[in-house]
Amino acid sequence: MLDAPAISSPRLTMPAARLDARFKQDTLYVFAVDETQLIRAWPDLTAVRKHDRAARWAAFEPDYPLIRPYRPRRKPKRATAPATDPRQLTLALELAAGAPPPPLPAPKLTPAQRRKRAFDAFRFTCPKPVARRVEPFRGDHLPLLRLLRALGERGDLFDSNPALGYCLALAFRQTLASPQPERDQHLERLVALKQAEIMARLELPDSKRAVKAMAKIRPGAMSRELVGGLKRLLADDAALRVMGHLPALNLGVLTLLLDPQLRALATPVLFEAVLADKQEDHFPFAARRLADIQQMADALGTDISRRRFRERKRLDALFQDLARDYTRLDDARLEGCRFPPPPVLGTDAIVPLRAPRALVEEGHKQHNCVAGYAERVAGGDTYIYRVLAPQRATLSLVRWSGGRWQIGELLRAGNHPVSAATRRAVTEWLEAARL
Repeated sequence: MLDAPAISSPRLTMPAARLDARFKQDTLYVFAVDETQLIRAWPDLTAVRKHDRAARWAAFEPDYPLIRPYRPRRKPKRATAPATDPRQLTLALELAAGAPPPPLPAPKLTPAQRRKRAFDAFRFTCPKPVARRVEPFRGDHLPLLRLLRALGERGDLFDSNPALGYCLALAFRQTLASPQPERDQHLERLVALKQAEIMARLELPDSKRAVKAMAKIRPGAMSRELVGGLKRLLADDAALRVMGHLPALNLGVLTLLLDPQLRALATPVLFEAVLADKQEDHFPFAARRLADIQQMADALGTDISRRRFRERKRLDALFQDLARDYTRLDDARLEGCRFPPPPVLGTDAIVPLRAPRALVEEGHKQHNCVAGYAERVAGGDTYIYRVLAPQRATLSLVRWSGGRWQIGELLRAGNHPVSAATRRAVTEWLEAARL
C-alpha cells in the first residue's frame, strides 16, 4: 500500500479585512498587516510566506481559493453623440495642429478590484481545462493544481469523480510538492488504476456502491473535515442506501448522513429538498438547524426522537418555538460561551455581537431566535451582527466549506425579509472585507 500523509494539517487563516493582493512577474503577492505571501503561478506552483522582513521564507498552503470564477466586464453601451460644443471643436483643431493631448488620469481601483485583477491574472496562467476543474472546489487549490499538473492529459479523473481527485491530491500533497523525478515515480503507480483501486490505496471503502456514491459528490462539498468522515460514511449501509436514491450529493446531504441521530429525523423528501437548495452546496443549513433543535430539545427535556421532518420551514418553526423557551432558561452553558473575535470587522452600521448576552438582547429587540446560535458562534462556524442601516436587521455569517464566510440569514424584526438595498449594502461590505 502506498504511504499517504495524514489528511488533516494546520492551515493558514488570516483576518480577511486586512488582505490585499497583486500579480506581477508570474507571482501572486498577498499582503496582510503582519505577513507577506508569494504564490508562483502555473506551472511552478510554489508558495512561501514570512511574517516580517527579518523572517525567513517558509513553505505553506493557502486555505483560500486561488482559482476564482472569471466574469469579463461588460462593454459599455454606445451613447448617442451629443451636439458639438464650439470649445471642443477648437480643442480638436489645436490637437490636429500638433499640440500634445492632455494626459488621461489613471483609473483608481478599489481594494476589491485590485484583488480581483490579481486572482484573475493568476487564473489566466493555468490551462483552461485545469482552471475549470479546480474552480468548483472551495479550498485546497494548490494541491489540486499540482495534481493536475502531474496528471496532464489524464486529468479526466476530475470529470468523472472529482471527490476522489480531491482526496488523492490531499493524500499525496507532500509528494506532489517534491521534485519532479520523485513525483513521477509515485504517480506512475496510480496511472493505470481503476477508481476502486485508487480508493483502496487511500484506505477508503472500495465497493461498487461506495465508488458510485463517491462519484456523486459535488466538488463544492469537499473539505478536509469531510474527508475525515468519508471512510465511515461510505462503509455505512444505511447511508449508502440514501445516497443510492439521490442523483447527486452536496454538503447539506452529506452532513445529515454523517450524524445518525440527525439522519433519523430526516425523510427522503427532506434529503431531496436539501439537494435542490443551492446554498446547501456550501453550508449545511438544514443539518445545523436540526442539530440546534436537538440540543435545545435536550436542554428543555423535550423528546423529538419520533419526529420526521419533510420541509425546511417546519424546522424553522420548531427552532423558533424551542429558542423562545431556551433563552428563558438560566442556562450556565449559555453564560459560559466565549465568543471568538468576529471574522469580519464591523462598521458603524454593521456591529458584531461579541457575547451571549448581546444575542439575547438582539433576540428580544428583533423578536427572533438569534440567541439559539450562541453555541454555534462559540464553535467558530457562525457569527451574528446587528445591522443598523439602511434597515434595522439581524445578520448571520456562516463559514462555508473552504473557510470563506458568507451571508447565512439577513432578516428584519420578526424574521421579515430585508429590502434589496439592505442586502446589497451588506453584500458590498462583506465583499470589500474578504480575500
